[in-house]
Parts: sequence; C-alpha cells; structure tokens
Amino acid sequence: MEYTAWMIRILATLSLSLLGQALLAQAAFTQLMPATSPSARAGATGVSDGALLYHFGGKPNSTTELNDMWIFDGSNWVDVTPTVGALPATRDWYGAAYDTGRGRYVLFGGRSTASGGNLGDTWEFDGSMWTQMTPAVAPSVRRWGAMSYDVAAGVTILFGGENGGVYNNETWSWDGTTWTQLSPVTSPSIRGRGRMSYNLTTGETVYFGGRNAAAALGDTWIWDGANWSQTVTPNAPSTLGVAGRFAYGMTYDVLRDRHVLYGGTRNGPTLSDVWEFDGSDWEQRAVSGPSTRTGPTFAYVIGLQKTFLFGGFGGPQLSDTWEYQTSALPSVVAYGTGCSGPAGALTLASNSSPWTGEVWSTSCGPLGPTSLAMEVWGISQTLLPLNAVLPIAGAGCNLLNTADLLLGPSIPVAGQATVQFALPNTPALAGSMLQLQVAELEFDLGGNWIGLYTSNGLSMTVGVR
Repeated sequence: MEYTAWMIRILATLSLSLLGQALLAQAAFTQLMPATSPSARAGATGVSDGALLYHFGGKPNSTTELNDMWIFDGSNWVDVTPTVGALPATRDWYGAAYDTGRGRYVLFGGRSTASGGNLGDTWEFDGSMWTQMTPAVAPSVRRWGAMSYDVAAGVTILFGGENGGVYNNETWSWDGTTWTQLSPVTSPSIRGRGRMSYNLTTGETVYFGGRNAAAALGDTWIWDGANWSQTVTPNAPSTLGVAGRFAYGMTYDVLRDRHVLYGGTRNGPTLSDVWEFDGSDWEQRAVSGPSTRTGPTFAYVIGLQKTFLFGGFGGPQLSDTWEYQTSALPSVVAYGTGCSGPAGALTLASNSSPWTGEVWSTSCGPLGPTSLAMEVWGISQTLLPLNAVLPIAGAGCNLLNTADLLLGPSIPVAGQATVQFALPNTPALAGSMLQLQVAELEFDLGGNWIGLYTSNGLSMTVGVR
C-alpha cells in the first residue's frame, strides 16, 4: 500500500511535533588520536579490504620516499611492514587497489627518487608478505595512474598516468597474472593525478578530473567494465568558480551510495572541501575539520561504515587521522514479538533503509486468506496486552507502540502485506523516530467472528545521505 500526500504530511507533522526540534543532518569530520601512527607524509593511496585501511609508503619530505606498510582498524595504526622477504622500492604517487576476489593488495608504478624516477613494477601484498609479479606484458613506467578493483569483472583497473612530462589515457586490467591493455571505444583525454572509485551498487567505476600538461580538469567519467562514458553534471568540484582539480582523495561510501571527494589543488591554493557524487550530479557538503591538503590517504571501510583520512601535504607533510561520516544514519530495529494468527506468527521485516526523499518499504506475514492488514504507527514504544482488554485479540498479542495513527485496511497478497512510506525529502527529519506494527483482522465467516492478531514492532530512525 502507498501513502497519499495527506498521509505523508500527517506522519511528518506528527514526528516533528512530538519529537521537537529535529537534527539537521550533515556529514562531519572527527579527528582521531591513535596511540601510534605513520609518520607525516603525502602522495600515498588509501586502500581498504572491507575491514582495514591499508597505507603504503608516501613522501615524508622533498627528497625521499618510504616503503613501509601500515593498517588501521578504526582506532589504531599498526606497522605491518614485513621483516623478511623482498619489499617494493620506496615510492609515492603509485596506483593501488585491493583485489577482494583474491584477497590481495595490488600496487603498480609510482615515483622513487632512490630508484631514479618513475616505476613500472607490479607488486602484491597478502597481509604478511610482498611478492613482485613478473607479467610478460605490463603498462609502461608511470606515476599518477589511478587504480580501483572492478568487483563485477574480477580485475583491477588502471587508468592514465604520466612519465617524463607525457600523459596518457590508457586503460589496463590486471587479473593477478596478466596485464591486458583494453581498447574502449571512448575514453577520457590524456591525464593523471586523478582518482577513481568503484560503485558496488551499480558495478561502475567513477573517475573525476585530474590534470594534463596544461591544466586541471573537471570532467566526470564512468567505466562500465567495457567502455568509458562522460557524464555531464550541472555541478562539479570546483574552486573559485572554476571546475577541476587533482591530487585529491576519493572513495565510495557503500552505506550512503555516494562517491566522496576531498581536497586537492588546482595549481593554486590547496583545498579542504568535500563533494559527493550520487551517480548523476555532484553536491558540495558543508563540513569543517581537516586543514587544506593534497595527496591524502582517503578510503571508506565497509565494516566500519566510515571514511578515513590520513596525512597529505598542506605546506608541510601531515600525520593527522580523521573519520568522516554523516551525522544521521538510518536504522531499523525490530522489537517485541508477533503473536500467532491463523497462518502462523506474524513477522514484520524491513526491506530497505529509511532515507529522506526515498521510499521505506516493509513486509508482514504470513496473514490468513480472509484477513485485512492495519498499519499501527506510533511515536513511542509501549506494551499493552490486547487480550486483556479486547475479547477479539488472540492470546499473547500485544500493542507495541502508542498507536498515534492507524492506516488501512489493506488486502494481503499471497499472505503478505507491504507497507511503503515515502519519506519527505526534508533534512530536518534526520534523527526522527517512528514505530510501526501491523495488526491482522481475520474474519472467520463460518463462526461470524473477528480475530485480532499483531506483529512484532519496527523502530525506524530517519537518515539523510
């Protein structure tokens, strides 16, 4: 069942009036204070395996680079640089990604002062040891190439880069054994110093901006596994009204389905602004926190549902650690238990997350063949044994919320009742809570009797992307 406009207004008004001043949601940075951390540095790439953030190497000053490996669990940094076996040469501005299919951190190229310039080697890290790979064919030496893992294709994608002042727009794939140069029909222009991130929802990779030999770029491109296509966006990350930047951080926030971009430069002042891409357009987020910088480590960790930032160059190299997260995440928590109706115990379950501007969907069942479903909405939870006050209520059936609004009845389909609530696109609703329960009215036509049965409850907290 879908709500009409007046139903939506009633629920929105009810929520705000009884809960008081709702939270105005916005994303925010919080500085963390781990007991240990990597030294100050820039030009590294943040990579996550879903549970940990990996940080390799980077540049601590104007003349040297590093080759240590650190992991971050959301609270502490740990140096996991192997003490035996080979190590990649010191470097910065390399490409890196995590191959979730094989459980390997993949590294390619970069720049090494100690090794005499740009590199073209391929390495993999399994969590304890590094292994240099020796494919028969490989991309040319380069720095500033962008890499991400394409989950759908099961390969790591490399795009662009620079060597000796010459930029390219090559697209390569790495399957763990072989590098293959791809031949897309269309492609971004030659460039480097951009980043790209993979969207787990759509199976597409997004690349923004970067720079070529002449200027910073501000276009948005999407890789679908076979071809590049440019997406024309009304807005784009910019500074001083001019689109384009490079040396920023970018990652994909799985929970909110947003590509998040932070900082960078446009051959001028370094930046600290945050932009998010929803698949069709960029939106700037009003946040404060880290200082301006280029070349930070920036990655989303799925298991922690947060994006983390480390270091970068902001005049000197930096060594601070920050987390980034929206201030209002949605949640749905089941409480109480449903009582047994003619078809069994009623179970109410959520099918989606309650974000503002989107439809929150739930389903309830099993319901009897001659029943009707009523939606019981409340502001607060309660517990009222119904069979003590209503003779038609089944044994053990309880009212679980304050029943501020009743909607329905609706006819179940195949024993299931679907409840859909189109949440208003109102940021002020962030953090608001509503309680939902479904009541089943079963008509026993032979006995000329009505039975009342109830589901478990769901406590919904509204989130804002």
